[in-house]
Amino acid sequence: MAEAFGYSSSKIYNWKSKDLAIPIKFVKQIMGENNTEEIILLKGEGSSSKIDEPNFPLSISEELLTRVDISVKQNSEGTPTYLSEEKALVERFAELLENLGEVECQIYSRESRYELRYPKFLNEIFSQIEFDRDLSALVDEKAEIKNGRIILQDKEISVGDFDEKLFSREKKFELALEKGDSSKIAELMAKESSKVRSMLGI
Repeated sequence: MAEAFGYSSSKIYNWKSKDLAIPIKFVKQIMGENNTEEIILLKGEGSSSKIDEPNFPLSISEELLTRVDISVKQNSEGTPTYLSEEKALVERFAELLENLGEVECQIYSRESRYELRYPKFLNEIFSQIEFDRDLSALVDEKAEIKNGRIILQDKEISVGDFDEKLFSREKKFELALEKGDSSKIAELMAKESSKVRSMLGI
């Protein structure tokens, strides 16, 4: 029977005896396209990085793809790394990955920059998906806010016409200043003050 699916009996025995991940092609052959509830792990070919308890169907948002497109770089080994100067944005990126399942990733703090590394095979999946850029993610990652305008590479938006949710503390503060939103400014300053007191143990 094993040979009927294009795999040797010894290979299938090794998958079972050594508790190895099974190729998704084989899973589809055995279980069909829609029976995904029994899949407990995803990993790339020859890769130790993985997603435990993947949430099927994988919900890969345009927000996540936008942040990947703008702020993810690959090192010489092809490992994708999300880069930001703001911890809040790294936390948001990690949250978006968690929507896919328990993604194996590492977060580093290097001087004034944060880095989040995640599995290569995920980036291969992301690169094959067509998407429209998410406006709030664009502003979070790339915009300049000044003189009552939100300035992006290919367009400008009046701050009065923008009501999307942002995760960048810096951009939220700049937007509130440009809008003259005193209550939002006070709220953001209170949060920062509380964070500083917490760090100092006051």
